[in-house]
Amino acid sequence: MDNIFINRMRENRRWYVEMSLIFGLLFTVCLYRNLSGITFPVITAALLMFSVLFLKKNEIQIQKGSAPYFAGIMLLGISTVLTDRGFFHFFNSVGIVLLFMMLMAHQLYRDDEWGFEDYVKKFFTMAGTWIGALGEPFHRVKKTDAKTKDPAKDARRKQTGAVLCGVLAAAVMLMMIIPLLMSSDRIFSQIFNSIFRFFSPLNLLRKIDIGNIIGICLTFAFGMFALYAFFAGLFKMNLGGKTQANPGKISPATGIAFAGMMAAVYVLYAGIQILFLFLRLDQGLPDGVTYSQYAREGFWQLLLVSLINFGTVLVCVRIFADNRILKGLLCVISGCTCIMILSAAYRMILYVREYGLSFLRVLVLWFLAVLLFIFAGIIYSIFRSSFRLFRYMTAVVSVGYILLSLSHVDAGIAAYNISGAADQNDIDIYYLTDMLSQDAAPQISSLIDPEKVDDDTRLTLTFYFQNIREENSETGIRGWNLARHEAMKASEDWIFGKIYG
Repeated sequence: MDNIFINRMRENRRWYVEMSLIFGLLFTVCLYRNLSGITFPVITAALLMFSVLFLKKNEIQIQKGSAPYFAGIMLLGISTVLTDRGFFHFFNSVGIVLLFMMLMAHQLYRDDEWGFEDYVKKFFTMAGTWIGALGEPFHRVKKTDAKTKDPAKDARRKQTGAVLCGVLAAAVMLMMIIPLLMSSDRIFSQIFNSIFRFFSPLNLLRKIDIGNIIGICLTFAFGMFALYAFFAGLFKMNLGGKTQANPGKISPATGIAFAGMMAAVYVLYAGIQILFLFLRLDQGLPDGVTYSQYAREGFWQLLLVSLINFGTVLVCVRIFADNRILKGLLCVISGCTCIMILSAAYRMILYVREYGLSFLRVLVLWFLAVLLFIFAGIIYSIFRSSFRLFRYMTAVVSVGYILLSLSHVDAGIAAYNISGAADQNDIDIYYLTDMLSQDAAPQISSLIDPEKVDDDTRLTLTFYFQNIREENSETGIRGWNLARHEAMKASEDWIFGKIYG
């Protein structure tokens, strides 16, 4: 790509700077000390709106296929205000940035021609160019024609300089004269003493929250420069279209030997999982090993092997010459990996039945489900080289994550653990109240009966709900969050309905 886009941006620098300033102000109002309130989806929508304006100013039309990106970004923004879990607040922001980068690349480049490696490399290029363009607002456009100078502007500049010189000279003189005048007249001295006390630097520092001002300025600068630099970098770089094809040059015999040995081991392992884990249950286990131990002990190893196989299959497809036997073996490896993923998921489910749910266990089960869908795409791509694997993976991860983010995981964990307990005194109250976010508060309030728990548990829960009320009592409109609002209602129901009702 030539420099036409960045040149247009530099020619219209004032407009882009003014729009970036407005965005910086909105960014500060929405997000300063408020990363999960109702204003988060507002700034998300503003980001998309300003981006469309930036593109149209540079005569770039919105491309077909952009709607899923817009929808995904907005759903992540909305999800943030629906939960109190910090994990989702952070990764929603990460997801918005990544989807936004894909959206903008889709507007300027033929990303439909990019392969898996192209996406990875060009995303790093885009991130580096974004950082490198932070100084672009200060870039000076060279003027080749000396006659373009504005005489009126030069005159105003000279006049302003003369006025500043006069002000500086008067200030120096007054520093000597005012003490003399104060010593000559008592009333004049009292007036100036009161003025100096009011404008004393120490008094001003005590009255002004310097830390708050610095924080606001930094937030404003980040919002403004991040937007301007992103588009400056986007308009500068040349990500191009389809990369020159680089078919594998290594003999397929090497790949067949490698994949054949791997596949033989995996087929044996997959058969054991089917026979001893899925079908025969307790029969045939080693002596002294319970089914719960057998189900748990190999989980993390299976997860690691699945990730290794993911990279192995992609590398083999890339470096080895095309061959049907090799494709069949890679398909066998991928199929066995799917069985390993199901085995790992089954082991985790059995463990959850025994010991209950936790946030980490939910994340693991979610990750295994996503990985299973990804391997289904890998198997398809082995036989269809034109399949857009990276975009498929992006869609799977995005949809899966958005569903997870919107699912109120902590509320589900609390409901499962409370309902699954034989006795409410057996519930792990510490985990529910200290390790889960306020999303779980409505379930805790509605499902736990204060009459069925001991005094210590009842007191712990009362303190828990009192803390929720105190934390949320002064939340303004900017910081309104649905999950915290529901937690506030649940705390009032527990305190005034069940305890003191």
